Amino acid sequence: MAVAQELYSFPASKLDSFVAQWLQPTREWKEEVLETVQTVEQFLRQENFRGERGPAQDVRVLKVLKVGCFGNGTVLRSTTDVELVVFLSCFHSFQEEAKHHQAILRLIQKRLPYCRELLDLGLSNLSVTEEVPSSLIFTIQTRETWEPITVTIVPAFRALGPSCPNSEVYVNLIKANGYPGNFSPSFSELQRSFVKHRPTKLKSLLRLVKHWYQQAHHPGPSRPHPQRGARLQVGYSCSARQPVSETGLLL
Repeated sequence: MAVAQELYSFPASKLDSFVAQWLQPTREWKEEVLETVQTVEQFLRQENFRGERGPAQDVRVLKVLKVGCFGNGTVLRSTTDVELVVFLSCFHSFQEEAKHHQAILRLIQKRLPYCRELLDLGLSNLSVTEEVPSSLIFTIQTRETWEPITVTIVPAFRALGPSCPNSEVYVNLIKANGYPGNFSPSFSELQRSFVKHRPTKLKSLLRLVKHWYQQAHHPGPSRPHPQRGARLQVGYSCSARQPVSETGLLL
């Protein structure tokens, strides 16, 4: 793609133009993607999840939150991945989330193929990932252009509710003794707000950083980037030195 070659020759005074011309998505395309994803959100809000295994009570969705670039307003033009964090009524603690996380994912996976609206959007490729935290991933298509969209659903305990002081939340998080990153979706509201209401200049900078990171680590076979393989500090977990997701980068 020509964009990768042009970025490094652009003067700093024209970077705003570069972002607007090459990185920022069109309003029509973004609205089309978000309208398609609303079908998933409506399904989650209207469905009661209960199975033979997992929580004894009916499971209601308290809130569906778009995270990552679509949630905080830093989406790149080429991005077709949407991440949804689903806060559920059955999770009253980090420990309950850890106990029932997999069972809830299987319940959602089992119910999705019965949603006629999602089938009409070409629902396919349902799978549960083994990443941390584990999630449900599937593909649907936009209504107008039939562009494939990858949707990721992560169930979570809503740790930052109004009834629990922040200090108590972090004490409980430490006591839960979970695997690093396992409970990060519980704090996604805080993560999203950290970026969403920042000035456009900062969001443009984040787009540039993400674009540079993608080109540095995934430049394609024809033109390997000279900085490929260099350790990108913001793109790695400080503890495990492993690549982290876009959500983890707060970008």
